[in-house]
Amino acid sequence: MEDLKDPSTTVHAAPGAPARPRRRWLRALLYLLAAVGVLALALIGYAVYRHGKDAGPPRVAIDETAVIDDVMAQTYGKYSAARKGWLYVGDDNITYLMRVVQQARIPDGADGDELYFIASGTAVDGSENAMYGAFHVHPNHPNDGNLAQVNTQIRYPSTQAVRPEQVHFEALSENLWGWVVKAQTGTDPELYPVTVTNTVLAPHGDEIAVLGEFLASRESNPGRPCDEAKAAWEAYNRPAPAGSGDEDEGIDETEEPLRCEKRRWTYRTATVNGNVPVPITVTVGGTLDGQAVEARTWKMMFDPKSFAYDVPAELKNQ
Repeated sequence: MEDLKDPSTTVHAAPGAPARPRRRWLRALLYLLAAVGVLALALIGYAVYRHGKDAGPPRVAIDETAVIDDVMAQTYGKYSAARKGWLYVGDDNITYLMRVVQQARIPDGADGDELYFIASGTAVDGSENAMYGAFHVHPNHPNDGNLAQVNTQIRYPSTQAVRPEQVHFEALSENLWGWVVKAQTGTDPELYPVTVTNTVLAPHGDEIAVLGEFLASRESNPGRPCDEAKAAWEAYNRPAPAGSGDEDEGIDETEEPLRCEKRRWTYRTATVNGNVPVPITVTVGGTLDGQAVEARTWKMMFDPKSFAYDVPAELKNQ
């Protein structure tokens, strides 16, 4: 007999639940975004690299105290704490005590800071030997992030060192700064004329150039009436008569008589306008031979070819 299955008890297998489809599109999107991010970072890094390469070395900053100490030591030797200056043995075998009397930092140079300073000193043995040095420290060219410097040393017969108030730092053109330094010779106007001379200096290539020299002041006191002093001075400077034989006897050994003199030459630089150093206007005043001198003004023009000012003969220290 066949077994009969009760259809009511027949168990039917439940159909399987449909499989959830994979979200491949989401994974692909994540990969794409990651790739885009990596590419963006690479592009940013390359841009920063190119910018740094194109910009060149960073602008050079100058620590004035550290740089001056270093340059002074290189130029003049060891600093003397006891003497509060640098002891320098010059080419003339004379020892000078050098001190910094002026400094100025220009922060807006093309490649970074520029430093200008003046050092001055006299012979430690008290002899009539004085000197000053003009220094320009600037970023190296081509700029490699380091500093370079140029300087010049000027000697003159005196026991008077250049003082801070005797250094004027001037803008001579839109791209040139320089100094007018006043150096004094003589100390007693009753013995020898006390003369102060202006010297204009400025960087020029690989040197500090002298752009010109002109009188600043001159004073002498003969200790006698001015008319007598004038007559003696004129007699001393009067040419010997032709045929007298005196002109062949050599130079008179007596010293030139002093005149009554107290003259001052003041100067003024024009307003900077362009790349050519500005004219310098000089005016004289004071007294000579006991009389007020006639006011007179000169305008010294700059000659770019010679890189110097055209100084009239009347303004030179004869």
